[in-house]
Amino acid sequence: MKKTDEAIPKALLEVWEWKNRVYEDIKNLDFEGKKAYFDHGLAQAALELGARIEMRPDGSFVLV
Repeated sequence: MKKTDEAIPKALLEVWEWKNRVYEDIKNLDFEGKKAYFDHGLAQAALELGARIEMRPDGSFVLV
């Protein structure tokens, strides 16, 4: 069954649009460029949420 745009929730369409924009932003970057892109996004999210970033022992990050 094929869904039309009317059957797809607006929130899901927004996620797909965001995913495509991110892909276009990073598709030609090397690993370090991609890492910098996502590090910047993490820092922006922390700033907007009034949180700080902590690195976990496994190398992942959490906003606190």
